[in-house]
Amino acid sequence: MLVYLLRHGIAADLGGSVRRDEDRPLTDEGRVKMKLQAKGMRRLELKFDYIFTSPYLRTRQTAEVVAAEFGMEKKLVEVASLAAGRAFAHRWGNNADALVEVGAYSCESALLVGHWPDVAELASVLLTGERNAAIDFKKGALAAVEVAGLPPRSPGVLRWLLAPKQLQLIGKS
Repeated sequence: MLVYLLRHGIAADLGGSVRRDEDRPLTDEGRVKMKLQAKGMRRLELKFDYIFTSPYLRTRQTAEVVAAEFGMEKKLVEVASLAAGRAFAHRWGNNADALVEVGAYSCESALLVGHWPDVAELASVLLTGERNAAIDFKKGALAAVEVAGLPPRSPGVLRWLLAPKQLQLIGKS
């Protein structure tokens, strides 16, 4: 199974009319860049059975941009355990809620849209069973991790990690 991990795009700061972290929307710049990145994902011929997203506004908007590019609006699933700050598993025996929730769906590939540092910790858990690997996820970065299944029973394999600028360049070509 391929698990794709995507950090949300550039979002507005708290302040003004945005009072809660979960209500921060993508900025205009964030939306434009994410559309280009989603185009890059399509040009890479990525396939997702489902797109899973945190319930926070900026992640939902990021997931919606990707879903629109792939024509997958009906395959977009909100997963509460992908919300910012949710703790992930430290060991294989204590599986993360997000991995259990996503694993309940029958799929061969899934895109999970989340937050910093959670997506980095989730990648670490998928790769090592621990959450302490140093993985840099810029806003809009995308990783592909191959695992036997979800929740994982053994370490996965990092197939690649693309920076947002790389995805944008692929989207422009």
